[in-house]
Amino acid sequence: MKSVLVKGDSIRIDIQFTDLLKRSELQPRLVIIANSSEKRCNITISQREQESSTSVAPGESEELFTVESGPVKIIVASCQERLEESIELDRPRIIDFNLLMFSHVDLGYTAPIKEVERLQAHYTAKAIHFYNDSLPLPEESRFRWNIETTWAFSCFKKRYGQADYEMARDLLKRGEFGIGALFLHHYADRTEFEELFHSLERTRSLRASGMKIKSAFLSDVPGVSTGLLELLFDTGVENLFMSINNFVAPFKEYTNLKSPFWWRLPSGAKILAWFTDDPKWAYIEGHRFFGSDIETLKGEVIDKLASLDVREYEFPVYAIPMAIDNREPIFTPVELIKDWNASWRNPHISTATIDSFFDRLRPWCSVIQDVEGEFNGWWTSNILAYPRENSLSSHTFSILHEASILNGLSNGENHKEIEEAFELIGGFDEHSGGGGLYLSKDPEAILDAVTQGFGWVFRANRLACKTINSLRERVFGSGNYITAFNPTGLTRNDFCVMNCDDPELSLEAPDGTEVSSLFYSGKLFFDPGELKGFEHRRFLPRKKAGRNSVSESSTGNLEVSTDHFDLSFNDRGELESIVAKENGRELLSSSLTAGKLKIVRTAVNPTENLADAIEHDELYTGKASPNREEDYLPVKCGFRVFESRWGKVIEFQPIDRFCRPFRKSFILPAESAEIILSVRIHYIYDVGPSDFLFLEVPLNVERPEISYSTPGRIAPQGDLISGSGTDTLTVLGGLRIDDTGSGFSVNIGLEGINLVDFASPSPLRFRRDLPASGRLFFRLFNGNLQNRFASPFLNGEPMDFAVRLSTGSTGLHKYSVTMRNPISVFKSGRKAAPILAGLKASDNVELFLAQDRSMKPVLLAKEVAGEKGYLIAGDGRRYDLKAYEFLRTDLQVG
Repeated sequence: MKSVLVKGDSIRIDIQFTDLLKRSELQPRLVIIANSSEKRCNITISQREQESSTSVAPGESEELFTVESGPVKIIVASCQERLEESIELDRPRIIDFNLLMFSHVDLGYTAPIKEVERLQAHYTAKAIHFYNDSLPLPEESRFRWNIETTWAFSCFKKRYGQADYEMARDLLKRGEFGIGALFLHHYADRTEFEELFHSLERTRSLRASGMKIKSAFLSDVPGVSTGLLELLFDTGVENLFMSINNFVAPFKEYTNLKSPFWWRLPSGAKILAWFTDDPKWAYIEGHRFFGSDIETLKGEVIDKLASLDVREYEFPVYAIPMAIDNREPIFTPVELIKDWNASWRNPHISTATIDSFFDRLRPWCSVIQDVEGEFNGWWTSNILAYPRENSLSSHTFSILHEASILNGLSNGENHKEIEEAFELIGGFDEHSGGGGLYLSKDPEAILDAVTQGFGWVFRANRLACKTINSLRERVFGSGNYITAFNPTGLTRNDFCVMNCDDPELSLEAPDGTEVSSLFYSGKLFFDPGELKGFEHRRFLPRKKAGRNSVSESSTGNLEVSTDHFDLSFNDRGELESIVAKENGRELLSSSLTAGKLKIVRTAVNPTENLADAIEHDELYTGKASPNREEDYLPVKCGFRVFESRWGKVIEFQPIDRFCRPFRKSFILPAESAEIILSVRIHYIYDVGPSDFLFLEVPLNVERPEISYSTPGRIAPQGDLISGSGTDTLTVLGGLRIDDTGSGFSVNIGLEGINLVDFASPSPLRFRRDLPASGRLFFRLFNGNLQNRFASPFLNGEPMDFAVRLSTGSTGLHKYSVTMRNPISVFKSGRKAAPILAGLKASDNVELFLAQDRSMKPVLLAKEVAGEKGYLIAGDGRRYDLKAYEFLRTDLQVG
């Protein structure tokens, strides 16, 4: 569009030559004239014999129509003043606005899950009814509906009959309706690669039935890992439509990306990515356009065209999403579009499916920006605010990972249960946590929503445990032996941890020798010896008194020496010094301690202000003064030392027996250069509803470079796309800090902890740049979300967190797998379990099992470290994997 200011002594006229073109007019171009003068002005716009005139009162605006393009003369007259101006009017932007109607699936925010299920099923049925009603309308304004997720489509299938389901399938196959490929909007920077693979099972099934699914919706702000994008591409998905919710997370403010762009994946594949333009409301944008009448629509179209000029948008097709969280479809838009296109030939407006929009856009995208990197989401802390449920989700995943392997090794009878459990934890790992933040002030309603949402992960855990017990008995037999099973393709030297209520229990190896072990706090720690990929080893339980030496409770400072470290503790249970014996290096920053608890207090609970969230800069944009940070309960502690051949545990608890909200334990295995800092929160003391609790670990590094594990790859901290949520880093399993100056590095494993901040803890304070720092803050929990204390599953149980520091040579990938898939320990019989015969892979290749459409086991391999890798299948076939390549092959069981 073109704007002209005509200004004189008493005249000020703003003339906007819009891109709107009337249909069948000699002078089709809409011109809007605004008079900022103090007197009425007469305006004439002419080209050769064609002329248009109007009179505009002070402070008013008027419309007239003129020629489409070419030389134009403007004459403005008022009182005694007359001004003339000649301009060359460029051709208008010719563009087609595509309206994408859908209902955003949000589990538990606007409604509990059961209600969302009912609503989403009803909306698809209502959309079919609207489609049939719109058949007499022009094809371009026919009612088209997009089912945002495959879960929403499964809700329809579950609640409606086969005839209705077949009608919906037919509309999807013919492209009259659209469907997104994602099961739900997962926190992809937190969700495991294998879990993401299973989340696409419904998409693979629909495609196998003949349905084309080429695109995916990703709404709100869950983030996108390249691991998820690789899986989408492998499933046949070519396009990603992101509606990033900017009213809370300032993606638009922070990014320099242009939409659309090619998202180049580590494997070399590309996905066409689009993100919505609205600076605040993302997918809700279309309701501003199509929610009322033709005049409102005209005004919004003009404003949109002006914004496209500002951002230099150059494509002849543009998408306008129209959705609200779990909001029903409305028929008004198709009638407005019919009336609009009857009056205006530009911009043209048409309804669209997600696939048809990208089909229209793709021919114009041969030369657009290529982007590489991870997209860390802004809201991952929503789900990580619930440490127990989040830890249970991770634990359940490790059980399902093992169950998939054992199911493939046996007869595959448990495929259905495994897929169901994967879907349940996928629902909990969805971007609203299945009801973790329910928009209600009714405590009973909140409790019901959280019971349903958190119930998914508890149901998944019960189903997974039942399934794994059945599979273990089938594969390994039943009895009183203790079996240690390595559920990964990596050779492992890790120690095992098993629940144990007998302090005198010990284990005997098959050759009769005693296995080194240590009993502490209801758990038995022991070394099973080296376990190759998918190997198991049996041990006999025995009784042996006095296996541990346990010191009396003492106070004051403490110095401890192991084969690997010299350690110094203060009287508050914090590490003041860690010296590695191998090279004499001090691992901790001078004057700082590891294991200090920090609390950051915020004054406002945002759940009370979400409806007015845009105005709360102090909560969402970090523009207010810094949050208040202080040490949390810096009380003196007493300690006890537990010791055996296996290693040592140093336990610290506050001396005051009437105030012991936490316990810190430092676990020091003898065979590995590891320090495990374990924190148990017995109960919450002096933590408000808006406060955040962190564990501080400051490392002695001058020029730190940070790498982390994310689904499907190992990524440097800098590999984040512009606009990512960089104020906190979400990791899965582990991260590494490398000191580029000295060559020193430390691997950090995480148990029950997923959010890591650097330099200073920064809850809800978004920053453009994440400082490279070795001073780490691990978020334990916060009371920021209203339902943190409403969970019906808390039951007063303690919460456990652990940070594992390793200075050994173990690669980050291998260390991360150790955290995510610990060696499995269980009772078994003498039955010899089958091993994946001849299967070998390099350490940087992650393996897991699934079943193909014929229910045969398939082996899936993913190179995650950005290096060359290999896989040798059971029949001796060798596969060389490129950096980040994803591969599937049939499984040979022997």
